Amino acid sequence: MKKRKRKKRTGKKFFKTVFVTTYVSFICFLYLFATRVTPWDIDYFINDTKQNATQLVSTLKTQKAALEVKREAAALAKAVSKEKKKTNKSNVVDEEEDKGTTLQSNTVELVYYSQTDPQWNATLYGTDNTIGVFGCGPTTLAMVLSTFTENEITPDMAAKWAFDNGHFSHNSGSYHSIIPDGAKSFGLQSKSLEKPSKEIIFDELNKGNLVVVLMNKGIFTSQGHFIILRGVTPEGKVLIADSQSLENSEQQWDIQTILDEAKYAANYGGPFWSISKT
Repeated sequence: MKKRKRKKRTGKKFFKTVFVTTYVSFICFLYLFATRVTPWDIDYFINDTKQNATQLVSTLKTQKAALEVKREAAALAKAVSKEKKKTNKSNVVDEEEDKGTTLQSNTVELVYYSQTDPQWNATLYGTDNTIGVFGCGPTTLAMVLSTFTENEITPDMAAKWAFDNGHFSHNSGSYHSIIPDGAKSFGLQSKSLEKPSKEIIFDELNKGNLVVVLMNKGIFTSQGHFIILRGVTPEGKVLIADSQSLENSEQQWDIQTILDEAKYAANYGGPFWSISKT
């Protein structure tokens, strides 16, 4: 009996000790919580967290917006720069084209074409020749036709006509027939100057006619080359149109140079043909 009573007392004592210890610990916790962490502290912590989070989100949005602005500005600057280069390039081309569109003389405003113009430079003339290398005949014809008719005949159009009508000569350009036959086919008159002289040529030019000349080896060519005499200056110099050189076309020439270097072995009434309107 005594042993059982002792066990009960011991159990009660242990339980009481545990309960008291737990209670005291809980009271201490409440005390510490009440004295060190106040509701204000909790509200401050919550509000501060919200504020920091809001500020962080706002900062991130601002940085993202700034980055987008920078990207858009860079893209715009790139586009403007590209357009500016394109415009500058276009202006240069336009100036060059305007400079070479017409050549004015005392009697004729000639429509000028260069056979090396990128628009048709690489266009085939015939089977495997190009206008840029072998196309002086079609280009010369195109200048005459565009000047004296109401049609705009470009070198590539003239080259196709010449090939289709048998005036193309493989690896040597054009048969000499391209000038008189070409002029007549488009309603113009072609006259061979059988005994060319300074007086005869100047007389034809002063009438407003164009004189096409087939040149031999010399200043204008190393083989054979068609040029146009388009006018006379008050000083007695002759003006020309050279499909291979705008520079030559803007200079004044001594008629004797033309007479000396003309290719007198030409066929079809060459080397001088006077072309006029009907």
